[in-house]
Amino acid sequence: MSQTRNEIFNYYRRFLEREPDDSGLSFYLKKVKDGSSLEEIKNEINSSEESQILKMKKFNNKIFDLHSNQSKEEIQKTFQKITRRYHWISVNGVELSDELMTSKAYQMWISQSIPEDLTDKTILDIGCSDGFYSFLCESRNAKDVTAIDFESFETWSHDDTLSNKDNPNNLEIIKNLLDSKVKYHKLDVYDVQKLNQTFDFVLMYGVYYHLYDFVLALQKISDVVTDSVFLSGHILDTDEPIMYYYGPDSSVKRNFSSIVGSSNCLINIALKMCNFKTAECVDIITTDYDSNLSHNNGLTKGKIGLFKFSK
Repeated sequence: MSQTRNEIFNYYRRFLEREPDDSGLSFYLKKVKDGSSLEEIKNEINSSEESQILKMKKFNNKIFDLHSNQSKEEIQKTFQKITRRYHWISVNGVELSDELMTSKAYQMWISQSIPEDLTDKTILDIGCSDGFYSFLCESRNAKDVTAIDFESFETWSHDDTLSNKDNPNNLEIIKNLLDSKVKYHKLDVYDVQKLNQTFDFVLMYGVYYHLYDFVLALQKISDVVTDSVFLSGHILDTDEPIMYYYGPDSSVKRNFSSIVGSSNCLINIALKMCNFKTAECVDIITTDYDSNLSHNNGLTKGKIGLFKFSK
């Protein structure tokens, strides 16, 4: 039991930056005695609310700023014209940070899996939206960055009265600010072979659970990636290798997803069906849901996983 006790101390120091209090230590020692594995204990401490608050605070404090030859005033004017905002972004210290679908802390959490040095590497960013991860990779010296999305940007906000001019592709706007060489294509994930190119790394953030056939999509991606796929998305909070499917008539499917898989389910798909040699869950965080969702047993909190699949 002394070795188990030491491991629990290590998990507290690693994820909570403190030693366990007596009640916490007793709680986890009892769980181990009752049959929980140390891996399960580690994951529980890592995904606890205390760990997440500490983790996201650190990621929010990370410095990331892109460079533009335009003045801060010009950048600010450009940002003010962007009405539909998904990604946080900072250019010359000017931040696009209001009324976002995501946040800086979340994006920097996602980015932890992307290598710091991408010299001579080629990148494919699937479901690129505003292009934050594409521009991040370019700033890390990637040789070539291709971004694809199948969104109809003129109807992204679900307001059919908006014209393309009113609701443009933000990636192209920010690309012009940065004088970037990122290449954008409106392309379905199932058609990645049409790019006629292989990529060292493929990014697939917040995409998989919207797909009607994730297995087929990952198989097609496997054919064009030479190193690793970095993926993130909502996951079922279970160790079982299962997936929840929302039927074609489900209102939840339209507003949220088609499928949600467990961590082990996604890993098994990568290893057993898509020719990846290794697959791991890099990290897990908890997120709030706007409403009760069937796959989450009616709870308004769920899990998001960050994964790496390597050839």
